Amino acid sequence: MKPLYPLTFTKADTSLPCQIVLLEESELPQILSFQEYLCSCVQDKDTFVPLSEKEWRFLLSHGFTFAVMPDSHPERFAYLLGCLYPSDEENLGIDLGLPKEELPFVGHLEIAMADPDFRGYKMHSRMCQLGVERFAQDGKTKYVCSTVSPRNTPSLKALQSAGLECMMEKEKYGRKLRCIMLKKIK
Repeated sequence: MKPLYPLTFTKADTSLPCQIVLLEESELPQILSFQEYLCSCVQDKDTFVPLSEKEWRFLLSHGFTFAVMPDSHPERFAYLLGCLYPSDEENLGIDLGLPKEELPFVGHLEIAMADPDFRGYKMHSRMCQLGVERFAQDGKTKYVCSTVSPRNTPSLKALQSAGLECMMEKEKYGRKLRCIMLKKIK
């Protein structure tokens, strides 16, 4: 776990000081445990598709994962965002009709998970923005893509706040309807 910087989130009149950290493969057991807990909390199972351990390993070695750690609970994830440079067969640029030579310049906001105890602090919006900013600074990403269930309004709004737009709706991940989102990096 690599500390990046402090960031305070707010909800109404409540401040939540946190640390933003970059996770490493050694945190995989904690990541998987967090994901399993959140899967048990999701009411509409169609809106969230968890990653397998193999997919998490790929993400951690081909991208980056931010976590929000509240100062009041420094051992606990409040929020997690996994971003990656996708494999050729999983690249959302294909769905969007990008030319083959542009596919290596695609980054994905792949998975986001918020602990129900910390919802309402707009972490999702802010962390999606930070994910896009990191892609924009890497010197190679031209397109940031993501998928979201059209019924998952909070996630849709968070991606829109980071500048992504719904380019199409398509069945993905075992026939689940998803908006395929895109932001072009200038």
